[in-house]
Amino acid sequence: MRRTTITLNRFTTSTRSWRGKTASALLFFSLLSIPSCKDDATFIGFAKDSRLNVRFVDIPLNPSVIQFDGILTRNLSDNLTPRILVGIYDDPQFGKIEARGYSNFNPPQTLPTPSINAKLDRIELQLELDFYYFGTSTETNQHLKVYEVRDTLSSTRGYYNNSVVRTSLDEGKPPLGEVDFTITPQLFDEGLILNAKADTTKHTTFGVRIQLDTTTFGHNLLQDLKSSQDIFADVVTLGGKYKGFAFVMTQGDKIFGINPKFKSPLRSTDTKISLYYTEGGKQTKVDFLLYSAGNTNFSTLSADRSMTAMSGIKGFKEFIPSNNRFYVQSGTALVTKLDLGNFYKYVDTLDNVVFNSAEIVVKNNSTQKSPVNVLLRVLDSVNHFRNALLDTLVSSAVKGVIDPYLARMPSALALSQIASSTTINVRADLGPKFAVVGDDHQIGKIFITEFCQQIYRYKHDKRKIKALAIMSDQIEFANSVNVLNLDPSLSLRLYYSKPVIKIR
Repeated sequence: MRRTTITLNRFTTSTRSWRGKTASALLFFSLLSIPSCKDDATFIGFAKDSRLNVRFVDIPLNPSVIQFDGILTRNLSDNLTPRILVGIYDDPQFGKIEARGYSNFNPPQTLPTPSINAKLDRIELQLELDFYYFGTSTETNQHLKVYEVRDTLSSTRGYYNNSVVRTSLDEGKPPLGEVDFTITPQLFDEGLILNAKADTTKHTTFGVRIQLDTTTFGHNLLQDLKSSQDIFADVVTLGGKYKGFAFVMTQGDKIFGINPKFKSPLRSTDTKISLYYTEGGKQTKVDFLLYSAGNTNFSTLSADRSMTAMSGIKGFKEFIPSNNRFYVQSGTALVTKLDLGNFYKYVDTLDNVVFNSAEIVVKNNSTQKSPVNVLLRVLDSVNHFRNALLDTLVSSAVKGVIDPYLARMPSALALSQIASSTTINVRADLGPKFAVVGDDHQIGKIFITEFCQQIYRYKHDKRKIKALAIMSDQIEFANSVNVLNLDPSLSLRLYYSKPVIKIR
């Protein structure tokens, strides 16, 4: 009696032997110009064994840079790291970058009742910097100006890196206040380390205090405290008259972060407005917070790339920089696109394979601040982030239902971290985020074995995933300008096994 046994080889990624490649696969490699991979099994002490039938291949991913648009930068109430970005920096690779911050403010937690005889002493804006910076590594002076916002900031609206907000600067009016201060990168780096410690007694702060205009702004605010207290009913009513602040850097070489949050009880360095008035020989202080229920604060970011290798880049179009480098930048919304076309061409030549390991090989050449974590996000056919939902008519109403193709792969895909988002991230072997580590800011390898196995399984589906974007983690994407400078050798390395059929 003849018996057929099919045995799947089980093999670890460290034992690499590509003996046994078929002639057709070799021919396919030459057609695709995919480089051959050296056999390093003997280098790590494993004897070659043709029965293992394990192969590996490096597949080019044909990277390009995509300029995104409309990245949500508003600080939401559940943000673990809310930040208002401000500053200017002329970067030789990424262009001249400018960040402006905007915020309204809340009524005081305890509403005072000053009499008609109360006299204004001063009004101050206190900003707590959160030790984030991007730019030159030397100690330099920065000059910050504060202007009035002219458009009402709504808590029900989204605000983006390209939102347009009218301010008193547009009218040629003088600022409400301005200040010079120094950023010392070494002290900021040390502050980040100290504030990451669990022992809060080691934490430190850095505050910038700005004296605001008393003749109009401060005067009117005190007069309303005296006689128009209905204005302070809530942030919406208050924002109808006092619409908030715009933070504009007019001199400097760094972009930095303002922490709008506050401690309880309030500290002298917390971000807030403090109005001081004297009545009957006694001075009273009234605090207005910039980050509380109903507040709106966000950042806008612009980049002039005309003098860089990315000159001519256009929104959502594949772009190859003139220096053949590939970039990711938070805030200004650059991502690197990875094209999976060569993957599908290659696996179309394979039947019934098991991927022992699939890894994107990435080299970051940036010497600037890199993201702490990066992720892979699924792109659609027009280079937008792919939506997990499809519009479907249900009982005469349009509703969003999960894309049935994406629903087949829950172990390989996940919704993005923000609850309101329906964009799709790749769930890698070690989780949805990949750390950028070491002094050389390397990512190394991103392991996506399960993802590759699943898209291989459904490779003939018309809605298959055709491209991914490397980008910084979602929170960093909105509240930093950190960068990656990726080597063009980006590739997908596959280690795979084919069934061995034995006839007995």
